[in-house]
Amino acid sequence: MTHFRTQGPFFRPFLNLLAAISALSLLVSSFIGVQAQGQARADLYPPDASAFPAISAQLDVFDATGVFVSGLQPGAVTVMEDGQPRPVETLTEQALPLQLVVAVNPGPPLDVRDGQGISRFQRLTQVLGGWAQARPADPADDVSLVSLSGPVISHASPTDFINSLTTFQPDFRATVPNLQSLALAIETASASTPQPGMKRAILFITPHMDDPAIESSLQPLMDRAVQNHIRVFVWFVDLETYFATTSAAAFNNLALQTGGSLFAYSGTQQFPDPEAYFAPLRRIYNFKYTSALTTGGDHTLKVDVNLPAGVVSSQEQSLALNIQPPNPILVAPPPQITRQAPADDPYNAKRLEPSEQPLQIIVEFPDGMKRSLVRSTLYVDGQVVDENTAAPFDAFTWDLTGYNSNGEHQLMVEVVDSLGLSKSTLSVPVTVTVIQPPTGIRAFFRRYIQTITIGAVGLAGLLLLFVLLTGRLRIPSMKARREARKASFDPLTQPVQIPVEISQPSEADKAKKRRTWSLGTPKAQAVDAPASLTPLTPDGQPATGNPIPLADKETTFGTDPVQASHVLDEPSISPLHARLKQTEDGGFLLADSGSVAGTWINYEPVPREGHRLEHGDVVHFGQLMYRFQLRTPPPPSQPKVTPEKPAE
Repeated sequence: MTHFRTQGPFFRPFLNLLAAISALSLLVSSFIGVQAQGQARADLYPPDASAFPAISAQLDVFDATGVFVSGLQPGAVTVMEDGQPRPVETLTEQALPLQLVVAVNPGPPLDVRDGQGISRFQRLTQVLGGWAQARPADPADDVSLVSLSGPVISHASPTDFINSLTTFQPDFRATVPNLQSLALAIETASASTPQPGMKRAILFITPHMDDPAIESSLQPLMDRAVQNHIRVFVWFVDLETYFATTSAAAFNNLALQTGGSLFAYSGTQQFPDPEAYFAPLRRIYNFKYTSALTTGGDHTLKVDVNLPAGVVSSQEQSLALNIQPPNPILVAPPPQITRQAPADDPYNAKRLEPSEQPLQIIVEFPDGMKRSLVRSTLYVDGQVVDENTAAPFDAFTWDLTGYNSNGEHQLMVEVVDSLGLSKSTLSVPVTVTVIQPPTGIRAFFRRYIQTITIGAVGLAGLLLLFVLLTGRLRIPSMKARREARKASFDPLTQPVQIPVEISQPSEADKAKKRRTWSLGTPKAQAVDAPASLTPLTPDGQPATGNPIPLADKETTFGTDPVQASHVLDEPSISPLHARLKQTEDGGFLLADSGSVAGTWINYEPVPREGHRLEHGDVVHFGQLMYRFQLRTPPPPSQPKVTPEKPAE
């Protein structure tokens, strides 16, 4: 400028012509920049599949002027999942902070002062300080300050930025402007943002530059800024005569190509509010949709946004999924279920308990993406016994009323998730044991003893009443009783017994008697058994009840009619309590079968290898006492007297 002034008015027309040419270049560059920015765009950020099949992502939508499009509804956005459209369920607009880098390119024009002695840089510092003070503390912007010498402060809060800006005093007069501060600003802004979806912006403060190749020097920086979606806003601080220079046009093109703008300041203009630049960059859309993918691997995702000017498609994002079917696990299934008559009705064969068995499962998702179930099914021996088509899916009831015999059964559970993926548990064996209650006359009377007793008492009372009412009761007189007693001692009135020849029973009859004995027939019909067990009372006296015949090669005792050939109805008896085998020499060997109450002979526990019974031994099965008796007892041993030797 000093050079033009020393030449006087002779060069004024030339200067004006040069300014006009530069202005025309600036307008052409601006037009080119506007054309480059004349397309709307949508930016899709990497999706989040942690809540699969619900997938969420962030989306930016800008119109042809680069302004954020606000107020979109879910119906305006369609997700293209591997090329297949999926509707958006929720679309919300969210405010978020900004990542800003203020880059200062020092030079003498920034130190030019007004009549009050305030420099141009101090003026713009006041504007930036006021903007920073007005920013909320939460969420706080991420602000950096860089110069030619490097970063002054990096990724700080607006408050810390103000402190660094007020103390920043470079030597403007001794510095030649260059693009080093812009390159550092682009590098700082390209770093990862603290929060996904944050926009990046640079406020580049610079005077003119006397670099004839400035356009080619700016091109790689501009390309990198566009690639990283960094908007560059330029504050061009210089004399008005430089507003139409090549460098001004190059900086204006930089701003337009990156989505920013240029403001020229010579000392008389009013600075724009920086928030007018940054406010459109503080918005973003969050959307969510339900995926239809059912296979793992890499997938593609993009969105189509329906704007008044037409449909805008975002770039594709990759979506990597590890989809595995759910894994059901049976929780502590019972290895054995025992069905028997209830304790309050032990002879009821039609009411066996338990009648059902509850089962529980847990469901794991190996892929880490928990999702809802649509069905869970319980199979027993390959047949469906219970099924859930609504929550809860983890509980089943196994109906046991149809199981009336012993057997092993295979349990398996299958689950199906909302994606249609299914998996089953391994088969789990469960043994069902059925203990049928005792049957027969004895069981009948024991079950209905109270009813029978009441009935008998009532019948006897009715009979007595009938006799009393009809007068049929006759009490013999004392004289009639003496005559009846005298006749019973008269030899002439006694009956004469006529001997009858009794034929010997055949072998078939003997076998029949043995079978009858084994079924619990009276003692008189079981005389062919080689031995028997006679029931005793707890004090060792003969008890009511028939002896147990021991006619088979092996007799088993217990409460389970399936395992025991002779059922003993007593709480202390185990399902299979003891075994009694007939040896080849006609003896009997008694052994315990692992019972709880034990088996005893003459009040001594039976050893593991068993004990040979002798005639007259007392046998205990739990609390039940018996005496072992042979049909042909051995002759009693005679006492042996040994004479005492006389003393010598």
